[in-house]
Amino acid sequence: MTEPHAASTVATLAAVTLKRFGRGKAPWIAAGLAALPIAYAALRHARAAPLRSDELFALMMLLVAVLPAMFVASSIGEEIEDRTSAYLWSRAIPRWAVVAGKLTALAPAAAALLAVSWYAAMRVAAAPPSLVSCGAIAAASVAASVVAAGIATVVPRHAMVLTICYLLTDNAVGALDFSFAGLSITHQAKLAAQFGDAPSPVGAPLLAMAGVAAVWAAIAVLRIRRLEV
Repeated sequence: MTEPHAASTVATLAAVTLKRFGRGKAPWIAAGLAALPIAYAALRHARAAPLRSDELFALMMLLVAVLPAMFVASSIGEEIEDRTSAYLWSRAIPRWAVVAGKLTALAPAAAALLAVSWYAAMRVAAAPPSLVSCGAIAAASVAASVVAAGIATVVPRHAMVLTICYLLTDNAVGALDFSFAGLSITHQAKLAAQFGDAPSPVGAPLLAMAGVAAVWAAIAVLRIRRLEV
């Protein structure tokens, strides 16, 4: 049997993933969570209480710790735990395509939802966000999704919980002035959003987030190759 073309395989798995995801409760829960920053901004605006953009950005980064875990980690973890992947890998499908298909479908969905939430919340707060800050939120979400994929291949049974714990720790590290804060997605997202009196170039923090994602992508690929089915 000939092996299907990798791109078409990933596209097919992505389509199936989106269809299954749309039938569940997760999109509704995610939409409710994404509405929280908008509601918070509306409440502050109604009370005429000033809302700093970096304060709202910190709230968004908490959602970055939750939504990619809910979207990606739970999906891959369930796939492995339920042994659905065993059927897939019995076909002429490369194992990494399962992870790639999940990420192709779910990472952009999480990134788009978070970016829209950020934009809407800032509009409600009467402070339209820059495109750079929207891009920083989306990039952080994609990086967090890859982290979620890596963790899910290592510990599939508790993938979502452990991913949230990891990303909340990332939030804490990124909020502190530690020397290794540069390894934090949160810290790099702040730099990419160009908050502060002396904004830094966008390229460097985006590359740093890509580096963190690349490490976890490598872990996911190596781990899924060694899984017993």
